[in-house]
Amino acid sequence: MKRLLAILATLLTMFVSKAQGQQSQQLPMMHMSGLLELVETIPLPGDGYMDHLTVDVKGQRLFISGEAAKSLIAVDLRAGKVIHVTSGLSAMPKKPFYLPDTNEIWVTLTDSTVAAIDGNTYEVTKTVKLSGYGDPNRGADNAAYDPAAHLIYAGVEVFEDFGGSGQHGSNNASIDVVDTKTAQLVGSIKLPGGDPAGITIEPSGKRLYVTMGDIVGGDSHVAVVDLEKHEVVAQWPITGGPVPHTAGLDATHHRLFVGSRIKPNTGEIGGGHQYEPGKLVVMDTETGKVVQALDSVGGADDTVYYDAATSRIYFTGTTGTVAVFKEIDPDHYKMLGKVPTGAVSKTGLWVPELKRFYSAVPQHFVLTVPHGTKDFRADLLKELNLKEGEVAPILSNMIVEEAHLMIFDYLPE
Repeated sequence: MKRLLAILATLLTMFVSKAQGQQSQQLPMMHMSGLLELVETIPLPGDGYMDHLTVDVKGQRLFISGEAAKSLIAVDLRAGKVIHVTSGLSAMPKKPFYLPDTNEIWVTLTDSTVAAIDGNTYEVTKTVKLSGYGDPNRGADNAAYDPAAHLIYAGVEVFEDFGGSGQHGSNNASIDVVDTKTAQLVGSIKLPGGDPAGITIEPSGKRLYVTMGDIVGGDSHVAVVDLEKHEVVAQWPITGGPVPHTAGLDATHHRLFVGSRIKPNTGEIGGGHQYEPGKLVVMDTETGKVVQALDSVGGADDTVYYDAATSRIYFTGTTGTVAVFKEIDPDHYKMLGKVPTGAVSKTGLWVPELKRFYSAVPQHFVLTVPHGTKDFRADLLKELNLKEGEVAPILSNMIVEEAHLMIFDYLPE
């Protein structure tokens, strides 16, 4: 039983190589030159999923949400090593923000709290309870930060049964507003659904865009939030992006970038993380119309980063690559190529000040499909029920790749 439970746990973070003939296939690898160059790899502690990253540019530190381990990992980028792990957080950390004016890391947690961690001692010094606090089926995930107003806009999502099915509920999601100066919850904005995924804010601080996974009239939607009125003022269908998880913004050209999966992350081994192609949907923030929908890597999960200096877009996927797109003009985009990272490296960070891209790769397990296998999942499930010592062709070829941080330099085209 212990062996079975251990293997089942690894399936949460494994990369599944799919057998020929299945419905969804990996996109072919593309030419890699002229995009990003791997310059350093730093070992990371722990196992299980890692989530979003944030950076202290002046202090040359990177902070990683150790989602599964309920920890925050601090990396010294100059020394190339982990310098501290803040463990024992009250729940899974999700979206962190480094605030240079106070030397704090603020992070959303899945128990509907936002915590502040001191940048000197790395201890939790403040905790703000959100509107979903105390409800096991409501929790904070993605968020956006307005540095001018010192406000965090945290998305509180709703589940039917967080510890069971993982299906989102149909209503009662919200954007909760936290003042980092006073460490107080100062507002809550009701959302039209239960699944706020990607969140991005206009530099003006007047509008928030929330990509909702809820399906209305056949499409997922963007909820447009007026931050002065504290209400949703528009809903735009994300045509071509059925399971949105991310959001990014080119404010100058009024373009919203939505990263979407093609299947939800429930109902089967591997879930929506494994399917390609994913989708990059470009929308006009003045009209709400879809400008273009492009194939991308699978398993969108993190922010879609737009770099104004190079007109590039970085799209992190869980299938082992980062897709790099180019904005030809505000109405036309193309994929330049894909850069390999690691299996289920679902989050990354583009830092324009350093011209570097960071990818946190969790510990994961690689399983190779044996020759002649026609139904990989069925064969794997059979092996999970074998007794200790019995021959297991798939599991006997399993290898472990330890967690690590990959650092890439920008390369000009």
